[in-house]
Amino acid sequence: MYLILVLIVWTLFAYKFIDWSRVKDQYPTVLFFIAINMTYNTIYHDQLLWAFQGITAEWLNHMTINLFFTFYICPVTLIIFFQRMPSARPAKVIYVAVWIIFYTIIEALFASKGMFVYGEGWSSWHNIWLNTSLFIFLLIHYRKPAIAIILALPAAAIFYYIFPVPLY
Repeated sequence: MYLILVLIVWTLFAYKFIDWSRVKDQYPTVLFFIAINMTYNTIYHDQLLWAFQGITAEWLNHMTINLFFTFYICPVTLIIFFQRMPSARPAKVIYVAVWIIFYTIIEALFASKGMFVYGEGWSSWHNIWLNTSLFIFLLIHYRKPAIAIILALPAAAIFYYIFPVPLY
């Protein structure tokens, strides 16, 4: 099962690349990400734009995989992302771009294997701007949480306007 392999790999990454004494600095931003992701999954529950799809076992559905993704894989990823951020501005820009590209390529690879599916007009191309927006919001939140929350509300409204679903 690929999910177990992914969890093992991310556990090894966590062990190797995370300074656990500094996690409290990234924790609020990890929670911000979790809130964004769970809000998407709640609002778009019946009409997901993108979804995980298990290919090895029936119980590996979007909900199961997304819970592992939301509460384990992404927190580890985001903690590594913030803890390894370079200090020089040009290096930061390249570093963030590499992470956006990494996320986009991983999603495209999973989609090509049938483990990540799209609906309601969404495609891999949308992931580029979504991942870019996500990392920008996470960077803002890491430095200025209140500003990120204030900016996230109109961004969510714009997203909902572009990709509406019934709210009943």
